[in-house]
Amino acid sequence: MAGAVGRPRKHSPRRKGSTAREEILDASAELFTTQGYATTSTHQIADAVGIRQASLYYHFPSKSDIFISLLKSTTEPSMQIAETLSEAGGTPSLRLWALVAAEARLLLSSRWNLGRLYQLPIAVSEEFAEFHHERAALARVFEEIAEDIVGAGDPRAQLPFLLSQTVTEMRPNNGTAPFSPSGEQALPDTAIMLADAALKVIGAELPAERVAWCVGVLNQAEANADEK
Repeated sequence: MAGAVGRPRKHSPRRKGSTAREEILDASAELFTTQGYATTSTHQIADAVGIRQASLYYHFPSKSDIFISLLKSTTEPSMQIAETLSEAGGTPSLRLWALVAAEARLLLSSRWNLGRLYQLPIAVSEEFAEFHHERAALARVFEEIAEDIVGAGDPRAQLPFLLSQTVTEMRPNNGTAPFSPSGEQALPDTAIMLADAALKVIGAELPAERVAWCVGVLNQAEANADEK
């Protein structure tokens, strides 16, 4: 009888994820955020997934490729939402509120606290220049919308993006996502609180329809992503 086809596991699946690639990212996210990048080896990642180390390289050429994939998972969805926002119209206050809420929601929806990756020394390496460019572009989107409210060059315009990132210090890193986008509640309370704070800190009024409008934008962004 012919042997099993494919790359064998050392053990049965033990990670979250519907594919081996997702399981590798989940294990890497845990190890990077709990013990750091430099002290995490590909052998440890493979062992945490339950695959052979050689099989890991079938999905990711190197440890740095895993790291950049995790980093980009924190910016690419937000850039897609920002694109949807630019097409949705709405006042600057509505768009800024929605962007802050969406960014906080994203960082609260992962099992591991991926915002901690930004704090690792390796994250500033030139090796990850593509991510630095993407994150700077995202921060600039926040700033440009805020400048529509407070005026160009006003230093307060930098605050909404920084506020959205504080969610990293407000959530645990225990393998359980604080928020599930598939649940009944469309936005986590923490995201709503931070989005409210972002408008208040620049002196903008809170639009009455902000939550419903944001949810509509998020739904449209997800539909757009499914079409691509």
